[in-house]
Amino acid sequence: MDDFLEQTAVRHKHGIYSVFYWLTWVILACFAAFALISLSGFLGVDRETGRMTFHWQSLLLGLASGAVAFFLFRVKDNLRLEYDYSFTNGTLDISGIMNNKRRRYLCSMETKEVVRCGPAAGPAFARTLSEPGIKRHNWFVNRDAKLYYFYFQKKGQKHVAILELSDEMISVIRSKKYLNIGVWYDADGKQSYASLS
Repeated sequence: MDDFLEQTAVRHKHGIYSVFYWLTWVILACFAAFALISLSGFLGVDRETGRMTFHWQSLLLGLASGAVAFFLFRVKDNLRLEYDYSFTNGTLDISGIMNNKRRRYLCSMETKEVVRCGPAAGPAFARTLSEPGIKRHNWFVNRDAKLYYFYFQKKGQKHVAILELSDEMISVIRSKKYLNIGVWYDADGKQSYASLS
């Protein structure tokens, strides 16, 4: 029988992020309007000579305001970010969901390939983060939640993924020997050699 679990990590305090989200829209609209006004003033006609004039300051201000508006448009959905974790028979798939609309696939991890894992606290976690050449992925939304790290290698690159997993999913991952013996470290730094039953 297959082991299949899905979980979505959502923000506990989403109210303040909603305020920031709508505030970002207001600021974005102001910068976009200022960019249009500045760019429309780039070309002008000299009243005395009738010649076309170029106002380079208006162009630069318009481009700078447009760049800020574009940046805010790109990052605003991160204020409504969730992570989706899907575990199927030893494979953990991780995706980011932005503003309940766009899903971005992040990683697929085989738990048998995990080198070290456990709660994201304590000496084993600190030792993992201090390894040279490691790429850290903060794929969680609540810092006060139960966080777990998974250290693995993919295509010659060292990765550590920090995830916000439920007790049920951790229990399934640690059961039936999905993890190799000795890769789980408790928060106190002690190695756990047995899988959960």
